[in-house]
Amino acid sequence: MSEREEPLLLLGRSFDGFDRALSRQLPKAAARPAKYRLPEILDLRAEVVEGEAATSGEADVLLVVTDWLPALIDEGKVLPLDEFFRDTPPEGWPDAWHPALRALQRGPDGRTYGVPYHVGPEMLLYRGDLYEDAVERARFAEKFGYPLAPPDTWEQYTDQALWFNRPERGLYGTIVAGYPDEHNTVYDFLTQLWGRGADLTDPSGDLSLDMPEALDSARFLYDLWHTHRVVDPAAAQWDSVAAGVHFAAGEAAMMVNWSGFAALSAPGDSPTHGRVRCAPVPRVSAPGGSRVALNSYRVLAIAAGSTRPAAAYDLLRGLTTAEMDRITAQEGGTATRRDSWADPAVSSLAPYYAQFEEAHRTTRALPRDPRWPRISVILNEMVGSLVADTARPADAVAEAHRRLTELG
Repeated sequence: MSEREEPLLLLGRSFDGFDRALSRQLPKAAARPAKYRLPEILDLRAEVVEGEAATSGEADVLLVVTDWLPALIDEGKVLPLDEFFRDTPPEGWPDAWHPALRALQRGPDGRTYGVPYHVGPEMLLYRGDLYEDAVERARFAEKFGYPLAPPDTWEQYTDQALWFNRPERGLYGTIVAGYPDEHNTVYDFLTQLWGRGADLTDPSGDLSLDMPEALDSARFLYDLWHTHRVVDPAAAQWDSVAAGVHFAAGEAAMMVNWSGFAALSAPGDSPTHGRVRCAPVPRVSAPGGSRVALNSYRVLAIAAGSTRPAAAYDLLRGLTTAEMDRITAQEGGTATRRDSWADPAVSSLAPYYAQFEEAHRTTRALPRDPRWPRISVILNEMVGSLVADTARPADAVAEAHRRLTELG
C-alpha cells in the first residue's frame, strides 16, 4: 500500500467511550480510510508531548487534552487551523460551542489549534437515592444541625463524606482518583488552591507554593485519605476513569470528578441507574474563598508532521458535526456542542447537560504555560506522596515549592 493510500491515523487516550464512538464515527466522518489508536494517558503523553509522534508523520489527527496545548503549540507540534476555517469551517463554528470551549485552544499568536471533541467540566456527582432518603435526611440533620443536601462548601462535603462512610457495607463517603497520572491528582490540588484565592505564583509572578493556602489545600487532601479515611484505599490506583466506574457501581455517596462520568450510570443495568445527580463543585467558605471548577477538555488537532494535512482537517471537521457529537454522547463521551446540549435526545442521556451553560460560567483553566508539563510532574508527585502517606503535607509542599522555584 502506498503512502498516499495509508489510512489516516487519529491518536488519542484510552477510554472505552472514545473507542466506541470512534468505531462508529470514522466510517461516516472520514472521506478516506482512517484508523485510530488509543494508548493509556501517560503513554500518550510520552509519545506526543515528550516524543515525536506529532512530528514524525506517524499521526495525522491528535485527540489531546487542552492542558498539553501550550507546550505543543510552543514546540510547533500542532498546526493552526485558521486557513482551513476560512474555506470550510467546522459545522456551526464558532457559535455552536460555548465561549469557555473556544479559548484554551487559541495560541499566543491568536490562532486556533483545535476543535472540541469531549468536554468536562468538573462537577459534584452524588447519589440522589441516598440524599433524598427521609431517614438519612432526618438523622443527618439531627447530628449536624443543617439539612442534608448536596454540599455547598467543602466543610459540608467533609461532613457528608463522614456521614455516608460505611466501608463495611461497601459504601465510602467519597471517591478521589489517586493514581499519579498528572491528571486528577493535580486538578484536585488546584481546585483547593484556587478556591482559597491563591495561585501557583507569588506576588512577583514567580512559581511558588510558599503560602498558607497551599498547605491548607494539601492538608485537606491528606485528611480525606488518612485522617477521615472516607476514601477507599484502593482508589490510590484509580485514575479518573476508574473512579467514575467505581462510582457508577455504587461504591460511594459522592465525588468531584468530570461530569461526563455520570453517563456511566445511564445503562438500565447499572447499579446506580436513575440515581445519580449533578451539582456545582463545593466552594471554600473562608474569607477570600470561592467556588472554582476546573475547565479542561479534549480537542482534535492536526499533527504538524502529517503528510496529508488537508485530509486530516477533513477528518477533524467530519468528527465535529452535530451528528458526530451526538454519537460521542451516545457512546459514553460528552457532547461539546450547544445544539447537542439542548437536544432532548442528548440531554436525556445524562443529568449534567441541563447545567452545562451555567456550569461553564465559573470554570477556570490550567495555566497557559509551556512549562506546564514539568510543573504538573512536580504537583503530581507532591499529591502522590500525600495519597501514599510517604510525606506529611508541610514536607510535601516544601519539596514541591523547592522544585518549582528551580524551573525559573
